[in-house]
Amino acid sequence: MKILVVANPAAGSGRGRTRVTALVRALQARGHSVERFATRRAGDARRCVAEAEGAVDCIVAAGGDGTLNEVVNGLSDPGATALAPLALGTANMLAGALGVPRAPAALADAIEGGGIRRIDLGKVGASRFLGVVGAGFDAMVTEAVRSTRRGSLGYPGYALPILRTLATYTAPRLLVRLDGAPAIACGFAIVAKLANYGGLFAVTPDAQPDSGRLHVCLFRDASIAGLVRIVWPARRGTLAARSDCVVASAERIEIDADGPPVAVQLDGDAWGATPISVTLAPRVVPMVVPA
Repeated sequence: MKILVVANPAAGSGRGRTRVTALVRALQARGHSVERFATRRAGDARRCVAEAEGAVDCIVAAGGDGTLNEVVNGLSDPGATALAPLALGTANMLAGALGVPRAPAALADAIEGGGIRRIDLGKVGASRFLGVVGAGFDAMVTEAVRSTRRGSLGYPGYALPILRTLATYTAPRLLVRLDGAPAIACGFAIVAKLANYGGLFAVTPDAQPDSGRLHVCLFRDASIAGLVRIVWPARRGTLAARSDCVVASAERIEIDADGPPVAVQLDGDAWGATPISVTLAPRVVPMVVPA
């Protein structure tokens, strides 16, 4: 097999680089041809996979959910080349949902074993996502992360961006339409294809990466007090029982602001702002999973 390993050096710090090296050596020891590419800035992964597409059998995204997002957005045909995540990021939502092993030797076994699970491809305009879209507070935090990040992040690295966001935070006003139904007013919206959010919360516990449905959690009260109240229910996966939350699913979700545009994030990275239309292409992306 010809395998391209796209590695984000900022993910996992020094330990991440060690695990990438171990994976490359494990694959080479099995007789595979492996090319390793280290990103330096945003957009590098896109350019790399665009150049390699059609010439490799598998692309390994060594990083977090953001690295996977860059890879899938760099491919002209996201259904043609198998993708494998080497989980080095903070949340690693997709790798966790698919049960992809974190150990380099075990991941090499999975790649060689040929187990493939085709997952849904999310779309926001021309952009693609594999895990989650957020409009509101979490997207504001990702914007703060983008402006302050230096090297590896980890959960502690979110503390300062969260505090900076809270210092000037005012709950936005959103209008969300599910499959063209009347708009639902809320202050924070999460659209997901996965049951876990951020590796910590279960805001859409029924979501599956290949269900053919978009799952959504809408928070009617997105004030600071309202956000604090939903932390524990979000950990337990019980938000659907609350009157101040709407948990549902749809095939198309439209999010607009009832006021100034609201920040939007895709797969944990800052993307842009409302209005957006979120759609799904079922079972497109071939992901490596244990055979």
